[in-house]
Amino acid sequence: MKYMGSKRRIWKHIAPIILKDRTENQYYVEPFCGGCNSIANVSGNRMASDINPFLMDMWKGLLDGEEYPETITRETYDEARKAYKAKDYTNYSMAELGWIGFMASYNGIFYHSYSGTSVSDGRDYVKASIDNVKQQIEPMKGCELYCCSYDALEIPPDSIIYCDPPYQGTKGYEVDFDYPKFYDWCKSMKQAGHKVFVSEYSMPSDFTCIWSMEVANSLDRFSQKRERRTERLFTI
Repeated sequence: MKYMGSKRRIWKHIAPIILKDRTENQYYVEPFCGGCNSIANVSGNRMASDINPFLMDMWKGLLDGEEYPETITRETYDEARKAYKAKDYTNYSMAELGWIGFMASYNGIFYHSYSGTSVSDGRDYVKASIDNVKQQIEPMKGCELYCCSYDALEIPPDSIIYCDPPYQGTKGYEVDFDYPKFYDWCKSMKQAGHKVFVSEYSMPSDFTCIWSMEVANSLDRFSQKRERRTERLFTI
């Protein structure tokens, strides 16, 4: 699923590191699951959570067999966008608003602008998004889903925790993120006996970088310009 900050491109590189010493029945936990591109490729006991209720209601519906429209017109998108902005759930549930917003928004940016069909190559981006997420449904079955803040998630003992939080300095997130609080939480999870991994560009000196790779990223969520940034995986 196309999602801001998705680790789909680098997962094949970091997965062997994160899962290297995983034991049978050990939980793999993602407190910032987003588009679930990573956790969909992990088997066994899994727990995914995110603070976005539209996202998590959509995922819960998909795993429960809920069927959402496979055709999303600009008119439908605009109507749903107005409902989302007004917090009006009369005609659309939160799950439906999540589906329309994530499947039909340009570059996966929630209700920023309609993606539709490309004028240059005729590609139907809405259909591509829907086809992509449908491939994730079966692999996601059995995964425990929760909608809450990372620090409110009740994590089973001795878990592997992979965090992909909003990157510090990245523009466009709708809520402020308390980074010092997150760093302290990571330390407390380590002290509790969990293995903690974090994707970021940089972290405090308490954290150790165990992998890095240069990738092309947008300068910000609304920019068409590209720059090379170094993705890093940290542990503590």
